[in-house]
Amino acid sequence: MDIRKKIKDYLLISAVPLLFLVIGTVTLKDYGINWDEPFHFMRGQAYLHFLLTGEKDYSSLPPYPMISRDCFDSSEPKCDSPGGPVDKENYWGGNLTYESVIKSLYPKNSRLWRSYYQHDTYTFDEIVKSENGHPAIGDITAAFFNFIFYQKLHLLGDIESYHFFEVVASFLIVLGVAFFVYHHFGVFASMVASFALSSYPLFFSESHLNIKDPPEAAFYGLTIITFYFGVVKRKWKLIVLSAVFFAFAMGTKFNALFLIPTLGLWLFVYLLLNFLRRKGKKVRINYFKKLIPIGILLLIYPFVAAGIFYFLWPYLWPKPLENLMVIADFYRQIGIGTPPELGRYLINGWNTYPTVWIALTTPIPILFLALVGSVWSFFQVLFKKAHFHFLILIWFLLPILRVSLPNSSIYGGVRQIMEFVPALAILSGVGAYVLTKRLRYGKIVTLLIVVSLLFVFYEMVKIHPNQNVYFNQLTGGLAGARAKGISYWGNSYGNAYQQGIDWLNKNAQANAKLGLPISTMGNIPRIKLRSDIDFSNSHWSGPAKLGEYEIELDFDWAPTAWYSFAYYDIYLNPVYEAKVDGVPLLKVWKNDLAYTKPGFEKEKSYPISKTKKEAGAVSLDMGKSIFLTRVTINHSTDTCTPHKGGYIAISEDGDFWIREPEPIDYPQVPPSAVGWDEDTFVFLF
Repeated sequence: MDIRKKIKDYLLISAVPLLFLVIGTVTLKDYGINWDEPFHFMRGQAYLHFLLTGEKDYSSLPPYPMISRDCFDSSEPKCDSPGGPVDKENYWGGNLTYESVIKSLYPKNSRLWRSYYQHDTYTFDEIVKSENGHPAIGDITAAFFNFIFYQKLHLLGDIESYHFFEVVASFLIVLGVAFFVYHHFGVFASMVASFALSSYPLFFSESHLNIKDPPEAAFYGLTIITFYFGVVKRKWKLIVLSAVFFAFAMGTKFNALFLIPTLGLWLFVYLLLNFLRRKGKKVRINYFKKLIPIGILLLIYPFVAAGIFYFLWPYLWPKPLENLMVIADFYRQIGIGTPPELGRYLINGWNTYPTVWIALTTPIPILFLALVGSVWSFFQVLFKKAHFHFLILIWFLLPILRVSLPNSSIYGGVRQIMEFVPALAILSGVGAYVLTKRLRYGKIVTLLIVVSLLFVFYEMVKIHPNQNVYFNQLTGGLAGARAKGISYWGNSYGNAYQQGIDWLNKNAQANAKLGLPISTMGNIPRIKLRSDIDFSNSHWSGPAKLGEYEIELDFDWAPTAWYSFAYYDIYLNPVYEAKVDGVPLLKVWKNDLAYTKPGFEKEKSYPISKTKKEAGAVSLDMGKSIFLTRVTINHSTDTCTPHKGGYIAISEDGDFWIREPEPIDYPQVPPSAVGWDEDTFVFLF
């Protein structure tokens, strides 16, 4: 190939990946955090600090500037500052966020640029004691990005620098897919494939806020691509690089174990086909002699990967096999058992939910191109014995198949198996190649493909930054998914909180109180809130209407039936909603009379008409039908305690009963907010 033509091609196929990197970086501020990320940030920092310094705590670092006035003179380390109480001289206060203060007041003092997630409570020893989940290499790499781009270079915000790791990892697989497809099908197919991956709603959105799945998809795919080129082109450096990527994939999630059958099956087919295509004993012997260096590298491959995996995860150092089994048991527990809510997707035990979800959340043009590419690839394998197409098909199908098997587990969509997405994008590129090169009117078809992909881009811009709740036209968008009851519709995994935070920072009254009616406080990064906002889940006041703001996600999840959420949702008009297709993903309420819905401004007390006591139960009769908001029972402190596992049910006629979702032996809300104490039982409806 002419060198100028090759350079031109490389520039063209690099355009989409580079655009993805730029857009991904610029839009980092628009996204929130995944609700799993705080622990991963803290774990990554603890391990990285140990690897860089040998220290198991942060005592050598300057204290983190405190955020909450409540920390003054406190004797308990329960403040927002990772180090607990700090003297008043270190309190910066005001109505700015922490990052704004750092940039404006201390631009040259690098010692103050300590990450919020370098938390003195979560040190090396504490992290090691609590290890029982996913591997930590991805966390450590994200912490390293924070160390470079936030703490040292001051180019990105604290949280954005962790997320920049996710964007960069995702960029690498987009670039890898572009070159992979170009090698076989040329420029246009390459650009279609890289665009399909870049604009895939789940992949694009989660590459801003998911520390596990997009990096896993990236390292998983890069392992395959470098392994393929290393074997086919007999490049030992690429095989070694593949081992490195495999180590990072394993160090992010054990999903990487499925690389072994993927690469093993392809390698077997590749060698067998090459053996059969060579005629004559001598020719075949010479062929295998040339493969000896590759064979030696393949023997070394697992040791390179295992060495990196071991070295970068200090948890394994003292007892590698024993500690590895702890993690393996974690995967065994989460990988078995189909959630009850997915029962309607089971057919003879097989779980169709992953397939249904992919069909309904993939943009139609990409879905169509991938379908064409899949059919073409299948026939290429069947009739042409094409090992490349075989590799792409098993890359695509194996992750989906493993969560479709009877008694396998998946929930919340398909983000847990995101490693299939690069393969689907490659199949889209194959489909574009088939339609433009193998059919008549190729130029017209090319134009139609370009227009359809521009429509995909428009859809992504339209719902920004909520692409991870996208549903296509087969469902009728997110509104259709909600109406049809598609399991886990609207689940942003915490991303939508940022939109509420932005609204509160701009609109909340001075010194406002804020809480979450359902979730833990770690779901909202305190450093993103104005410093004057008093953030605590203890602010819930319910019927007392003390004026607190409450913020919460609203999607297909069971906790929306809890009273702590339902009070605000039923009795108040929200002051802000983040919506997609008219469907709220998040609501912000202000709990005062101004936002109370008509008819709910004030409670009225009704005496109980009749009381009937039976074995283990009490029946209360109001004597008439009313809109019931609570029952309060004054009782003795000697013998009256709620029965463990007890429940409450209500009825209008005494025949048809509706059981309340919450038990009676645990407070629905902060007890002090509704008068629950040692001789007063309160249940809220």
